[in-house]
Amino acid sequence: MAGAQPGVHALQLQPVRVSASLKKGSTFVKWDDDSTSVTTVFLRTDPQGFFLYWTDQNKVQESELLDVSFVKDARCGKHARAPKDPKLREHLDVGNAGGRLENRMLTIVHGPDLVNISYLNVVAAQEEIAKVWRFFQFFLKLKQIINNCF
Repeated sequence: MAGAQPGVHALQLQPVRVSASLKKGSTFVKWDDDSTSVTTVFLRTDPQGFFLYWTDQNKVQESELLDVSFVKDARCGKHARAPKDPKLREHLDVGNAGGRLENRMLTIVHGPDLVNISYLNVVAAQEEIAKVWRFFQFFLKLKQIINNCF
């Protein structure tokens, strides 16, 4: 090709920018398939986007941590896991004028490989908060693209 120079078309990777709202965090209701109890948690990312933290509102001194490199998928809306127990589903949706339960759900699939996976199921108080965290899904896809470049 005339005029083409080797190495001119090198890919310039920019650092991943984590939005301020993900760094600041939001309040969610966390639920497990194993139990019918729910927990109010505060979910946030670190400034570089390497870790996902959540703190139980009742145990402020204790936080749980998830390395984003172990996150396999983030599912939102109708693709998120819904509670199978009707009482739990009703409990998550009761007295909430923040929108439909389906639009407020977020499931984060994580694990060391594709066989041994776990789920972090949370429900936002309002649809707007869930929409902000849907960008976390885009962030993960960007992370996968960057990881596949090397």
